[in-house]
Amino acid sequence: MNRIVTRVVKFAALLSLLGLISLSAHAGTYEGYTLFNQSCFLCHGTDGKGNGPLAKKLDVAPADLTNGNGSAAESTDQRLFGLIQGTVRHGAGTSAMPQWGLAMPGNQIKSLVSYIRFLQRSKHSLPGDPEIGKSIYEDNCAACHGRSGKGDGPLAEVLGLKPKDHTDSGEMNKHPNSQFIQVVSHGTPGKSMMPGWKDVLSQEEIEGVVSYMRLLSNY
Repeated sequence: MNRIVTRVVKFAALLSLLGLISLSAHAGTYEGYTLFNQSCFLCHGTDGKGNGPLAKKLDVAPADLTNGNGSAAESTDQRLFGLIQGTVRHGAGTSAMPQWGLAMPGNQIKSLVSYIRFLQRSKHSLPGDPEIGKSIYEDNCAACHGRSGKGDGPLAEVLGLKPKDHTDSGEMNKHPNSQFIQVVSHGTPGKSMMPGWKDVLSQEEIEGVVSYMRLLSNY
């Protein structure tokens, strides 16, 4: 029995390394954001529209990853994973896209897929730096909203609260950045326990928190 378990564990580890485990597993949109802005922005641009600093130097124009009618949007998550990994051909086969599977493990490619989906689905830009917002969110907001943003932090149960679920993309897309900045800055009125943070956080930090919340809402 132990041999069987060991073989199963080794096989699962191998599949994970090859990026073949189902894409239904949670992929971190925030991690995808950081990877995209380290590696992909040079061609695709920071906004994903294919206007990066190297774009005009390439023989084949980089894809607009935000285009709702483009190949990235029409691809399944599995195909988009393969396009990034380099195991799936791009259309007629002409592309300057590197084979990122040689440099990135499968879990990082999944995160890139998640961030590309965010670029396609979100109706709002990021008002600040989510890298600033992440640590602040984890230190100050996770107690109520949870580290994953689902509204299931430890204080939520203890105090009988119902914090907002920041992973609900449909609900998050209904509200502009200005409204979230207002709520984080001044809190909410009435019986809501949401405090205002304007006397604790700078404007830059508040905008960073809102940006991190946006990334949480993709999955």
